[in-house]
Amino acid sequence: MINGHEVKREIVAKRYKDSDRLALLSGFVRVSFSVLRRGGERHLVLDCQTDFVRDFIASLMMEQFKVQPILNKDRQVDGDAPDFMNSIEPQQNKTELRFYDCDKLLGALYILDGDDYSSVGGIDPRFNKNAAAYARGVFLGCGSLSVPKTDGQKSGGYHLEFALGSETLVDGFTELLRGFGISIKKTMRAEKCVLYAKGGDNVCDCLTLLGAEKTMLELNNTMAYFAIKDDVNRQQNCDMANMNRAINAAVDVTDAIATIQKRAGLDTLDKKLKAAANARLQNPAASLGALAELLGISKSGLKHRYDKIVELAKSLTEGKDN
Repeated sequence: MINGHEVKREIVAKRYKDSDRLALLSGFVRVSFSVLRRGGERHLVLDCQTDFVRDFIASLMMEQFKVQPILNKDRQVDGDAPDFMNSIEPQQNKTELRFYDCDKLLGALYILDGDDYSSVGGIDPRFNKNAAAYARGVFLGCGSLSVPKTDGQKSGGYHLEFALGSETLVDGFTELLRGFGISIKKTMRAEKCVLYAKGGDNVCDCLTLLGAEKTMLELNNTMAYFAIKDDVNRQQNCDMANMNRAINAAVDVTDAIATIQKRAGLDTLDKKLKAAANARLQNPAASLGALAELLGISKSGLKHRYDKIVELAKSLTEGKDN
């Protein structure tokens, strides 16, 4: 099944070197964190959305910084109600992670410089060489994917997006994606800035950047399926249109022959036109090609004769009307 959930599973299944781990964590934390004040301490809170992403991020934080998340039993702290200083309010569920030393961790990830949470910047230039890992972290935190399903009527299109929490990250992340040849657009949704890629080829480029090779191959198969299906539908529509034109033309010729037969008689036609008229009358369901073969002439030659018969019938009708 092709969806963002499976892309995230591919991302967490990979092995990362130290510099890539740091870039991935920075990208993830940048779009997923909030700050919680409890009893004079500030906790870094991460909304991981799924349990397998939570386990992966916890493991990376341990490998990179030797820190463990705060356990559930430690979360009940007496004192004032929590003060959420960032726009993303964490959910109290099993996919949430909390860490002590909030400022230290955000500084180590090049997210916080100083003590101003309201002006947390975009992508740190030190991650330019690890841009793919950074993009993977961002997708883990706020990415999604939707594609048409092959088990029913085709609906929707190919759409991959990053729902960023604010516009402070937009310009840098847009530049990062475009640096990999990915066409990216921006829109606002529910007070979030959303960057999105549309179109099968463009989404495949995104999946390649994210390291989701399996999903990318499945998506290519889906695109091939719909391309073949669309070609078959176009051919069927073309064949149907040609058949309708042929039927309409045969009806016009038959009506014209009937008009000539009634008003002047077929003996008034020359030998070639009379033979063409009789062939149509004797074979009303035959195609133009079959009649041409029967008469030993080309399809274009027979069509020319029938065009003349239609013109003659029209002149007879117009003559009588006048």
